[in-house]
Formats: sequence, C-alpha cells, structure tokens
Amino acid sequence: MVKRAFTLIELLVVIAIIAILAAILFPVFAQAKDAAKKTACLSNMKQLGLGVQLYLTDYDDRMFFRSGSANSRSGLIPTANANRWWNLLIPYVKTKDIYRCPSDSEPTASRDLNNGTSIARSYIAIFPAESLQLTALPNPTDTTVITEKWGRDYNGAVGDSWIEPYNGDFSVDSHDSSRTFKAADRHARQMNAVFFDSHAKAKSGGAIRASKDFTGCELMYSFPFPGPNPPTVTSTSTAPGQPNVCASFTWP
Repeated sequence: MVKRAFTLIELLVVIAIIAILAAILFPVFAQAKDAAKKTACLSNMKQLGLGVQLYLTDYDDRMFFRSGSANSRSGLIPTANANRWWNLLIPYVKTKDIYRCPSDSEPTASRDLNNGTSIARSYIAIFPAESLQLTALPNPTDTTVITEKWGRDYNGAVGDSWIEPYNGDFSVDSHDSSRTFKAADRHARQMNAVFFDSHAKAKSGGAIRASKDFTGCELMYSFPFPGPNPPTVTSTSTAPGQPNVCASFTWP
C-alpha cells in the first residue's frame, strides 16, 4: 500500500493561504474589538447621562460646579473630594467603574470620597457648562457636559478634571495632528460625550471643533464667567501651540 504525503510545494501553498487569511482577518478582528470597546464606553456615557439627569432634578436643573476656581459661577467653592464632579454623580450612578473607557490604557487615578485614588477616570467635564441651568440654555441637546480625555500628551500625564476650550483643549494636537489635544478622539477619531439634556452620543473631533455648542464656546459668550480675570471667547490660550478654538468663530 502506497502512503501519500504532502509535497513541500503543497505545504508552502497552504502556509501562504493561511498567512493571507490572517492578514485579512486580524485587522477585522481588531476593528471589531475596538468597536466593542467604543460601545462599552458609550454605555458608560449613557449611565453618566442618566446620573446627570438625576442630579439636575435634585438641584433645580442646575449643573454641577467647578470647585477651586475663582471664575466658577457658583463662587470659590473649596476643592474638597466631595466637590469633584465625579463624586457629585456617584450617588446617582452607584458605581466607580463607569468612569473608565475600556480603550483607555492610562486612566487618571482620581480621588474618591475617602481621599483614596480608587477611581480610574477617562472622562472630563466641560468648564463652560458648569453651574448653568438647563432651562436657560438655547441648545441643550448640542451642549456638551462630559467627554473623553487622553491619559497623556506631549507634556506628560493628563490629570485634568475640566476641558477649557479657550486653552486649546479641543484643538488639533500641535505635536500630533492625528488626534485632538486634550479631549480624546480615541475611537477612530471620534469621542463619546454626554450632553446637557443627558443623552450620550459619539462625535468626531472635527465636528466638535466646528460647533460653538459642542465646544462650549457659545456658553462662554452667552454666560460670561465672573472673577477678576475671566476667560473669554477671544482670550489668548495659555497652552503652547494650542489655539483658543472659540476665537475661530465669528461673534457679534
């Protein structure tokens, strides 16, 4: 009885076919994995949106405040852990886990109510929206309240709690044109966001930069900050190489 074996050519052909299939399928698997992480991140944002809605209900439709800032619309509130925006939402969202995006490999270790750093935070609040009332806004469905942030930029770790559009936080990173500077468009150039009416949606960095509402610039113009030296829509950015995105719009 003759035993048939594979020839070297046949083995090489099989290996080549497997390599071609792997080259085709691996990127598809990676994209599917990234899409699943984006969906999980958006789910986190939807829960945060529900938390924002409940918070607004309890506080006369007024958004949470920025503590420790002389320009806060609520006055100079002490920077205590209980006053940090993520801790203000904890009673409504009931879990710390939703503050981390699965795609974020460098979340900020943020202070909890017990002064520990148990909250891994991928998200950041929008400064122009702080302390405003829902009923006072002309476009609450387009007004961003919370979005994503990078864990690191060219200056090092990004531990910021608040986005400041007048300091270039929504502008294209001057050191890496493939990304937004501080707000993280990590999901195929998109970032998830919670809006003032509490719904959540993904927006591209370009779409946000093109909108007075998405950036919060309209809020800065319509509801100027108090304080001795308040930022304005025409302020000079203090971030090197990062322009004030609000200055790119036309104002009456």
